[in-house]
Amino acid sequence: MGKEDMFLFWGSGSSPCMRVMIALEEKGFSGYPQKCVDFGKGEHKGEDILALNPRGQVPTFKDGDCVLNESYAVIHYLQARYPDSGTNLIPGDAKQQALVLQRYYEVTGNLSPAYYTMFVGFTYRKVPEDQQKQRVEAFLKELAIFEGYIEKTGAFLAGDSFTLADIDLITNLTMCERQGLDMEGKCPNLFKYYQRVKERPSVVASYPPHFLTSDSPKILANF
Repeated sequence: MGKEDMFLFWGSGSSPCMRVMIALEEKGFSGYPQKCVDFGKGEHKGEDILALNPRGQVPTFKDGDCVLNESYAVIHYLQARYPDSGTNLIPGDAKQQALVLQRYYEVTGNLSPAYYTMFVGFTYRKVPEDQQKQRVEAFLKELAIFEGYIEKTGAFLAGDSFTLADIDLITNLTMCERQGLDMEGKCPNLFKYYQRVKERPSVVASYPPHFLTSDSPKILANF
């Protein structure tokens, strides 16, 4: 099978979708069949997606008869199914693989939830100012840990190579940039890392298109 057997339903601005798109590009499947759904029109609840994913969510990915709708499952599948294609996102060496997975789980289990809790407090379920400040501080504390990791490696999150762990980190940093976080002042190593990694062809190709044409409230500019 190749990219002609694949299909991805995705939505602009969705971090899970961006993760899958970066992985597809890194694995060498640029030009894969895809459809960008309009969240505002409820297209993610359309019959074409519901036929594959009863949750009516994106990403929804199909490769032949394999259908997946969780971004992390898609990335693991792509690496396992096509280990010799493109970037090796999960190294085979036991120690290096363990470190990649450690960093990956740290992003998914700590950084991403801290970001989401903070973001929700600014938007959908606003909380008192002092409580929101605590949420921002908790998120910045998490960022500081990753700042240390990048300072130590001088390259990527888990060493000298771009891996699964970087895909998740870069989507978080993309949102931070859009919402006005002073990365250069607060986490200079992450800032330099982000400036470098966001120029990778895979990230450029996966950048949410509406981010290029619309602005977002700079909710993190004052922290």
